Amino acid sequence: MTTPEPFQRARRPEQKEERRQHLLDTARTALRGGMEVSELGLNELARQAQMTKSNVYRYFENREALLLALLEEETAQWSVDLGALLAAAPRVTLEQIARAFAGSSAAHPLMCRLFSILPSIIERNVSPERLTEFKRNSLALLAGAAEQLHRAAPALPVAAYLSFMRQAIALMIGLWPLATPAEALAGVLAQPELRPLRYDFESDFASGLLLLLRGLDSATTSK
Repeated sequence: MTTPEPFQRARRPEQKEERRQHLLDTARTALRGGMEVSELGLNELARQAQMTKSNVYRYFENREALLLALLEEETAQWSVDLGALLAAAPRVTLEQIARAFAGSSAAHPLMCRLFSILPSIIERNVSPERLTEFKRNSLALLAGAAEQLHRAAPALPVAAYLSFMRQAIALMIGLWPLATPAEALAGVLAQPELRPLRYDFESDFASGLLLLLRGLDSATTSK
């Protein structure tokens, strides 16, 4: 088998975007294949992408900046998938929103995984400029999702759905690592008497989301 040629320095805008996307796709493939985030340094990324490390730095200031960009792509695709699920339902209830939200999230494990380390790892080692860009993109995503949910189930106002989105992400960040324990802990939790301490991401997430939605519905109705 022929070894692929290393990427040369890109000069045209479309070449630069091609290289940037190649790096993101390489990182996505590695992480989906089971690689730990801690193992995905820029040296390893450069090796797998057939690029020099100095070339990688032209597109991402560090690993965390790369992970932010990857999370943005994953959440954008998740939003499209959630919209498709809601559009397919003839009448959307709060229960259906909770199930669709949890199901579409579970179908994007890399997104959940990245969200779970966002505040503790990723956001702690990125420039203020990149963080500002990311937060503005996140705000636009939250607003867009809130509008999408309101169109599907207008019983709740957009402001309530925006609050729901903020709390849903916080719940995801906490629940994902609990539901995906390390191998040693998973073995311990397999003991029958420890069953109450096990978490199932999709079902527990759906339950928590439904509680949030019902609470917001109650608060809206009582006003």
